[in-house]
Amino acid sequence: MLRVSRRRRLVLVLALVALAALPPISLAGPQDRTRYELTRHVVLFHTIRLEDDLFDRALYKGHTYADKAPGMSFFAVPWFELERGVGIAKAPAQWHPEADISLWLIRVLTSGLLFLVGVGVLYVLGDRIVAGTGAITGVLFGVATMAAPLAPTLFEHDAGAALTISAFALLVLGRSRRALIAAGLLAGAAVCFDYSTGLIVLALLGYCAYVHRRGIAWFLAGVVPPALALGAYDWAAFGSPFRLSYRYVRNAYTEQQRQGFFGIGRPSLHGLWEMLAGPRGLLVWSPVCLAAAVGLWLLWRRGFRAEALVAALVTVAFVFVDAGYFLPYGGGSPGPRFFVPALPFLLLGLPAALERFRLPTLVLGLVSVVTMTVQALSWGVRSELDRAYLPGKTDVMATVWSLAGTSRNAGAALVLVAALAAYAVSLVRSERA
Repeated sequence: MLRVSRRRRLVLVLALVALAALPPISLAGPQDRTRYELTRHVVLFHTIRLEDDLFDRALYKGHTYADKAPGMSFFAVPWFELERGVGIAKAPAQWHPEADISLWLIRVLTSGLLFLVGVGVLYVLGDRIVAGTGAITGVLFGVATMAAPLAPTLFEHDAGAALTISAFALLVLGRSRRALIAAGLLAGAAVCFDYSTGLIVLALLGYCAYVHRRGIAWFLAGVVPPALALGAYDWAAFGSPFRLSYRYVRNAYTEQQRQGFFGIGRPSLHGLWEMLAGPRGLLVWSPVCLAAAVGLWLLWRRGFRAEALVAALVTVAFVFVDAGYFLPYGGGSPGPRFFVPALPFLLLGLPAALERFRLPTLVLGLVSVVTMTVQALSWGVRSELDRAYLPGKTDVMATVWSLAGTSRNAGAALVLVAALAAYAVSLVRSERA
């Protein structure tokens, strides 16, 4: 059988996943403008106050601010400066209505970059759990789950997923003081991008206390700097380091978001159905997640009990969060996007599933590669009110390839070829290198 070195395959896997996940260009939405405007105002006007005409906004004492966690906007600052340097930075009013290359680049250099980090980390963890399964674990996260269509967007979920799974990897693989501090730093940074990852930080805190004992102090030391940074932002915007932006949301969903915990109430059967089996349900478009869930039980039986418990708790917690939110899909999105930070933890079950049920897992993986690529290439031009399970023939998004002169269908075909190639490469055995 053909063999390649591990290092070369990792590079090849990341390149193919990037070619499969990053080229689609969804229409610009309210979440793009809100995050981008905070970046632009910080750079150009040295202020965190924004215009009053934003759809997604927080209103405090008559002033408008971003209603999102600020991490993505501040992470985009150097990339916005780069675009200014080469003369392609724009105000939102100047964006192309269907496919803007300037906005796409900002998306890819922020969410897309961190998404690829998540792919690489799962590659490493997969090989640690079951030798030889790292590549396929990383690839399936990258092209067969909802992380893929969210990668070239300014949604915060892939960033939160990458940062928290990276923190977990450091806790699992690292033993030094520096590793524990870095884990805490990444975990704290995740909350600056996605408030909901605070639930994962609590799980990581428990894992650190169990595995590293006194080392928990170093983990907490790492959490402090990003916590202080978020507190400083909230103090400047909302008058207290303990007031999050969601408390002051002013948009069409203000009343719903005031119910429960920022719009999250008791999980309902309807919410659970929508999340798992509705038109944009998790298991409809990514059935490989079923194998991953079974794999978490197998992971427990293999002796990785603390790791399996953390992964299962995070998975269940985010199922409840999404099923309890008044909009399980969060408006215009490829699916139950609030679950995405838990995806890499769920997929830690894949190595064990591949070892025990290899053929069924590979079949579910292949199906998921195709279905999720279809979703990645269509969701961004479909109405959030569209209840059809399958997209129409004309529901094909623009890609960087179509902007380069190919047809939309040809660009979509190139994306699918890259996804299938990534899957095929992940099945090739590797040599030590």
